[in-house]
Amino acid sequence: MAFSANRIRVPLLGATALGALLWSGLAAAQAVDPAPPAETQIAEPEDEAEIIVTGIRAAERAAIDIKRNAVGVVDSIVAEDLGKLPDGNVAESLQRVPGVTIERNRGEGRFITVRGFGPKFNAVTVNGRTLATDNNGREFSFDVLPSEIISGADVYKSPQANINGASIGATVDVRTLRPLDQKAGFKLAGSASGMWSELADTWNPEFSAVGSWRNAAGTFGVAVSGVYSKQENRIDEFTIGAGHVRRSSTDSYYTLGGVAGGRIGPGVAPFSRVSMPSNLSPFFFERELTRWGANVSVQMRPSDKFTVTIDGLYSKARFVEQQTGLAYDFAGGILAEQVVQNGEAVYQRYVGGFVDQIIQYDDRDVATDQLGINVDWRPTDTLRLRLDGSVSDARRRGKENNLFTTIRRKNVDLSFDRRSGSPIYDYSFTSPNYANAATNPQGLTAHYYIWGGGSDIDDEIEEYRGDFEWKPGGGAFTLNAGVLAQSRIKTITADETPFGEQCAYCDSNRVLPASLFQPTDRNFFSGGGGNILRDWLIYDPRALVQTIDQFAAQDGKAFNPAVFSPSASSVVNEKVKVGYAMGTLDTQIGGMPLAVNIGVRYENTDYTSSGASRTVTSARPNGAGQNIIVVSPVVPVSFRGKYDDWLPSLNARLSLTDRLLLRVAASKVITRPTLSDLSPRQTIQTNPGNETIRRGNPDLQPFRAKQVELGAEWYFAPDSLLNGAVFYKDIESFVTLVTTAQLVDQVSFQVTVPGNGKGATVKGFELGYRQSLASWLPAPFDGFGVQTSFNYTDSNANYTNTVANVSFGLEGLSKTSYSLVGFYEKYGISARAAYTYRDNFLQVASGRNGEPEYFDAYGQLDVSLSYDVGKHFTVFADAVNLNNAKEFIYSVSADRTKEYRQTGRRVSAGVRVRF
Repeated sequence: MAFSANRIRVPLLGATALGALLWSGLAAAQAVDPAPPAETQIAEPEDEAEIIVTGIRAAERAAIDIKRNAVGVVDSIVAEDLGKLPDGNVAESLQRVPGVTIERNRGEGRFITVRGFGPKFNAVTVNGRTLATDNNGREFSFDVLPSEIISGADVYKSPQANINGASIGATVDVRTLRPLDQKAGFKLAGSASGMWSELADTWNPEFSAVGSWRNAAGTFGVAVSGVYSKQENRIDEFTIGAGHVRRSSTDSYYTLGGVAGGRIGPGVAPFSRVSMPSNLSPFFFERELTRWGANVSVQMRPSDKFTVTIDGLYSKARFVEQQTGLAYDFAGGILAEQVVQNGEAVYQRYVGGFVDQIIQYDDRDVATDQLGINVDWRPTDTLRLRLDGSVSDARRRGKENNLFTTIRRKNVDLSFDRRSGSPIYDYSFTSPNYANAATNPQGLTAHYYIWGGGSDIDDEIEEYRGDFEWKPGGGAFTLNAGVLAQSRIKTITADETPFGEQCAYCDSNRVLPASLFQPTDRNFFSGGGGNILRDWLIYDPRALVQTIDQFAAQDGKAFNPAVFSPSASSVVNEKVKVGYAMGTLDTQIGGMPLAVNIGVRYENTDYTSSGASRTVTSARPNGAGQNIIVVSPVVPVSFRGKYDDWLPSLNARLSLTDRLLLRVAASKVITRPTLSDLSPRQTIQTNPGNETIRRGNPDLQPFRAKQVELGAEWYFAPDSLLNGAVFYKDIESFVTLVTTAQLVDQVSFQVTVPGNGKGATVKGFELGYRQSLASWLPAPFDGFGVQTSFNYTDSNANYTNTVANVSFGLEGLSKTSYSLVGFYEKYGISARAAYTYRDNFLQVASGRNGEPEYFDAYGQLDVSLSYDVGKHFTVFADAVNLNNAKEFIYSVSADRTKEYRQTGRRVSAGVRVRF
C-alpha cells in the first residue's frame, strides 16, 4: 500500500452566486437572521445602473452587499456558483477576510484565528446551529466540511444578542445551499478532477455534484450536494520529538552501571543546566485519506407566511497514516564531545550508543453529522415566530488500530550539529560492525511496540431554539427576543498499555531477520538540509509484531495490547440555557440614516466533569534508555461547575453619505473553557528527557472580556470597497497553562495544568480593499479585479513561562498578516492568484517540557485558471503552495527547531459541468 499525507483540496472555479445575491431576503427558514430588515437596506445611488454579473465578480458583489447592509460588523465569503467556494477549503477562503488568519497543519488550513484569537475563542455554527467536532475540545476543524456543500460563510466580529455563539474572537456561521433561494426549475453542477502531489508523486481523484430543484410556485424545493475524494500525500518532517531539555552532568540521566557521570567521557567538561535536544527524528509522514460528504436541504412553503426547512449534513473520512523515521535517543552511549554556546549544546557526539527506527501506524474513521428542522411562521405582517431544533454528533474511532513499533541499532557513534543555522540540524550515525548502518538490514534488534492506545471521541449536541420578532405598526422599530437550550456531552475513551508491560525487549538483545527490512528509497528533504541522512529502513509493522510475538513466546516473554485507561478517559456534560432581547431602530440623525441594535443576552452554564485520577509513586532509570514507572491505583473523580453571565451589546451604522458609512460596536462577551481543559483526564510520558504529566482542570472559569470598535467603509465605485476598523478588547481573565517540576524518586516530571491567570488587553486595526476594474479600464483589461486586506494586532499580555524563563503573549496572535488577491474574468477566462502571509505567533504556551512553541512566519502562493468551453463546460487547473513554503515550529527561539515540514506543491486539473 502507498501512503500519503493530507492535502489542500484545490478551488473549483465557477460562475454565479444567486443565493447570496438574495441576501436582503435571506431564507426565511434560517435559524438566525443576521441581515437587517428590508427597510434598513442601503440602496445603491440611483445614478448607478444595475449590471448583472456572474462568477468571481458576482461573489465579490454579494459579499460587499452583506457587509454594507448589516448593522453589526460582518464580513463574508460567497460561493461563485452552485457548490463552488473560491477555495477547496472553507478556512482557506476565510483567510481573505480582514482580521482572519488560519493555522496550518501539514499543509492544510484547519483552524482560524480572528483578530489574534485562536480556534478555542471562535464559535462556528452551520445554518446558525452548533456542529459537533471530533477534536478533544470545542475548537472547530474546517477540514470536516467539504467546500462543495457550502454556499458561503459570515464572520460576525461584533456580537449581537440574537446571534448564536457569541465569543471573544468571532462567530462564523457557515451557510449551506437552500433550494427556495434558487430560481425555479432544476439546476445541476458537477466536477471531476485529479490532484498531483509533488512529494508523493501521485494523482488523487475527486468528484462532486450539486443539484437544486424548486417548483414554479416557490412552495417546495430540494437541494442535494455531495463530494468524494481519495487523497495520497507525503510530508517530510524533521522534529525534535520530545523538545529541548536542560541537563547537568550530575543528573541521573548520565548514570551508568550505578556510577554517577559514567556516561560522560573524559573530554567533556562538567556542565550545568545546558539546553540540548532530547532526541531528534527525521521521518516521512504519509497518509491515505478517503473522504466523502453530503448535504440535503428540503424546504416547504405552503403559504408566504409559513416555511419549514429540514437540513441534513454528513461527512465521513478514513485516515490511514504511517510515520516512518529515525529516532536519535541520546539516553545510551558515552557523551564523547560537546560544544556549548550561550547555554545551548550546539554539537554533541556519542559513542557506543543506539539509534531507533520507528514506524507509527494509525487507521481511524471520523464521522460528523447534523440534522436540523426549522419552522418559520409569520401570522401577521408585524409578527414572526421561529422554532429550530438540531442534533449533531461527531465520532472518532480507531484507537485499537494504532500501532507503534521500534527497532534498534546498537553500538553506534551518533552526532548532531546545529552550527549551520539550518532548521534541519546536521545528523549522522555510523556502526563499526555494519556499513551504511541506516539502510543495512543486518543486526537490527527488537525493542518494544505498543498495540492500540490513543483515544476514541464522541461529541453529542442537542440544541433547541425559539425566536420572536415584532415590528409594532410595521414601523422603524423591531423587537427580537428568544430562548435557547443546548446540551453537549464530550466523551473521551482512551486505551494505553500498562506501565511495565510495554517493553519485553528493552535490552534489545534479540536480533531480527534481515528479510523484514528494506530501504525507503524516498530521498528525505530532496534539495534541502545539509549533512543529513536521506534514507533509512522501512518494514511492515504488523509483520514485525508477528515476528516479535513468536520470539517472545520462545523466550517466555509477552507483549500486552493496550487496555482501557480510566485516568486517560473522561466525560464532560455541559448544559447551556440562553435568553435574549434586542431592539433595532432605523431612524435619522441630522438627515443621515442611522441603524442601531441594542440587546442583552443571559447565559447560564452548568457542567459536570467525570473521570479518574492516579499519581506516579515511583520512577527510576533502568540504565537501558527507559524509566521504570509505578503508578497508584485509579480513584474515580467528579466535579461540577456553574456560572451565569449577562452580556449586553450595541451595534450602530451611520450613513454619512450614500457611499460612506461609519460603524461603532461595544459588547461584553465570554468564551467557555475548551472541553479538553475541563476534563480531569491525564497523560503521562515516561521516556528519559520527556517525563511529563498533563491533566485538565475542571474548576476553570470562562474567559470574559469587554470590547469596542470603530470602523469606516467607503463604497467608492460599483463592486468596490475600502474599509478600516480599530478595535480594543479588555480580557478580565485568561486560561493559561502552568508547568511546574515535580521530583519522583530519581526522575523529575514536568507537570502541566491549565489555570485561570491574569487578564490582558488586545488592540489593533484592519484594512480591506476590494475593487472590480470593469468601469475603470478599457477592454480587454476591464476583467481585472483586486482584493486585499491587512491586519495588525497587539497585546500587553506578558505571561511568564517559569520552565524556559521567558515571557510570551497570547496563543495564535500574529502581529501582522495580509492577503493579496488579483483576478481576471472575461471572454470565458477566469484566473486568480492569491498570496497570504502571517507573522510568527505563539502556537502553544506550554508545549514539550513546558516550553513555549512558536509557528514561524508563513506565506503561501496559490493560483487558479479556468476556461468556459461553451455554456455548460469549464476546464480548470489550480496550483497550491506554488512557492513551496515550509512550515517551521520552534521552541523558545528560532535557533531551536521543534518541527520543520516540507509539504510540497499540489497541482490539480479537471472539468466542471453545469445545467
